[in-house]
Amino acid sequence: MKPLQNTIAVVTGASRGAGRGIAYELGEAGATVYVTGRSIHGSTTDNRPETIEETAAGVTARGGKGIAVRCDHTDSTDVRHLFEGIKDQHGRIDLLVNSVFGGSESSLPRAGGRRFWERPAEHWDAMMGAGAHAYVLTARNAVPLMIPQQKGLIINITAQLDNTISANLYYDLTMNAVNRMTLVMAKELKEYNVSAVALCPGWMRTERVVDAGFGPEDGATETTAYVGRAVVALAMDAHVASLSGRAIEVTELARAYGFTDVDGIRPSTH
Repeated sequence: MKPLQNTIAVVTGASRGAGRGIAYELGEAGATVYVTGRSIHGSTTDNRPETIEETAAGVTARGGKGIAVRCDHTDSTDVRHLFEGIKDQHGRIDLLVNSVFGGSESSLPRAGGRRFWERPAEHWDAMMGAGAHAYVLTARNAVPLMIPQQKGLIINITAQLDNTISANLYYDLTMNAVNRMTLVMAKELKEYNVSAVALCPGWMRTERVVDAGFGPEDGATETTAYVGRAVVALAMDAHVASLSGRAIEVTELARAYGFTDVDGIRPSTH
């Protein structure tokens, strides 16, 4: 029996990138994974070919059960329908991974410069809308399916920026909002034995990054499987509540839990 065979998980933004890598690793562990996003066969986003159906098929091929559900996580009706369907089919959810993020899509207007007043307003709307807002909207619909069983885990994919300043004010605010959100979620959910962790990968070799020609020699050191293995480790940890509210780098968890990336090494975030 695989370790997460009885786990019902939702991974948002899972048509590609971190979401796909996370969904695949959960599939390897035997989980039932609701793979959500806007990219479906015949209608994809950002001129990319990847779809949630492909990801769901990959989850199933790895030994889990992948279920593709089209969902715009900035749309309250879409999100409500997603969790109503899960409630009808399973009555609960064990794991939510918020990994949808629309702030870097090439379809957005290009910035006129690096400074915040030179960036188009659409960048702010995309990062906060398909970032912090989508995370809260999704979590508030997932939590009622966790509380009755007094068990659950929310993982918010973000970045660790406590001691640094990013080159993009909108990104910096969005990631720090997610980290603060996770801290408050953890406090409010503690009495229900539901945990919330902010998980921070490094520069991943996502489909976009690889297509742009970046590799390990350029600093893109992690595959998306690395963050996926961190998610699996957290989901398997009976004492994950001890980490609730924290923003934790993937490389820290790799050392603590003993996993590596697919090439057998533990890339450092820095």
